[in-house]
Amino acid sequence: MAKAVDIGTSFIVGAFLRDGKEVFTVERDAFFSMDREDFAEEMLDDAGANYLVRGNEIYVVGEDALKYCMITGKQESYRRPMAQGVLNPGEEEAIPLIEMLIEAIVGKPAHPGEVIAATIPAAPLDADLDVTFHKIVLERYLKKLGYDVKILNEALAIIYAECPTVVEEGGARAPFSGIGISFGAGMTNLVVAWRAKKLFEISVARGGDWIDQSVSKVRNVPVGKVTHEKERNLDLSRVDPRNALHMGLEIYYEELIQHVLKEFGAHFKGVQTTFSNPLDVVLAGGTASVPGFVDKFKECLAAQGAPIPVGEVRLAKDPLRTVAKGALVAAVSMEKKKKAKAAPEPAPEATPAPPAADAPETPSDSGRLPDTIDIEAGV
Repeated sequence: MAKAVDIGTSFIVGAFLRDGKEVFTVERDAFFSMDREDFAEEMLDDAGANYLVRGNEIYVVGEDALKYCMITGKQESYRRPMAQGVLNPGEEEAIPLIEMLIEAIVGKPAHPGEVIAATIPAAPLDADLDVTFHKIVLERYLKKLGYDVKILNEALAIIYAECPTVVEEGGARAPFSGIGISFGAGMTNLVVAWRAKKLFEISVARGGDWIDQSVSKVRNVPVGKVTHEKERNLDLSRVDPRNALHMGLEIYYEELIQHVLKEFGAHFKGVQTTFSNPLDVVLAGGTASVPGFVDKFKECLAAQGAPIPVGEVRLAKDPLRTVAKGALVAAVSMEKKKKAKAAPEPAPEATPAPPAADAPETPSDSGRLPDTIDIEAGV
């Protein structure tokens, strides 16, 4: 048994295996604050809401936070413990609230020392955000719950989940080799990997929230309305120039993609690795899920280019859960190695059995890494 958790700015996604199949749990990464008045806790208990009491304040967390926000209309009371991909420095209660949400998703370990892989972003190139503090807080809390914690770059998890493969000269295959880009709400992360090893990583402090906030400013429209329109009606391949909101969204989507490609080109120059064969690009994350995003990315890539040869550009099969799935792939592989290392040496047989014929390799439909791949768990 092993678990994974993708701690995003908008959602937290957990993953584990049940009967050999991936199971995902999703919770909104948000809270709603209210005064601690008479009978408030009793009413929340009756409603089955998740909440935390701190002094004279009650913090309703997860999906219930959005429900209370919609019922009361108090937008200012609806907030997030995460901002731009890391713990929100402007929220005093961010740590206990994110801990509560994480425990609700992953629960206690099935056994002491169960492996859990947690994803974090790389340090952004264009903002002064403390990824180290974010990483240590999450790692310590998961250890406190009793897990053996492995920290994983979220874009590398895309490579583990989708297994892009390079066919080399002579027909040799190099699995888990490609470019993974996670377009999240708070950040965009990019990794170049070869045979499951991370060769290069960057992140920028722009994502879906940056798009929504930018459009909100230039169109003088509430951010919530921009987000709602983006998630419900936007199609980047069919933008009506008479729709000012859609035009604004399309402009800032293009600006985000161009910014990521620009930073990729500028910073990959210092890498000594060269590629003779093209690498496929796999896109994931909620921001990449709008219709027409892949074509918009291809359009920007064709105009701007990349510092290495690029093959196919595709969207992950399940963009919102891809990072959690890849982290689970890593966690399962690490748990297997951990158990194999702890297993006692088998007793020698009196009469050795004849050698069995080599079994042909068969592709796994579970997404697990093959034992010949030594996955990189560090960041």
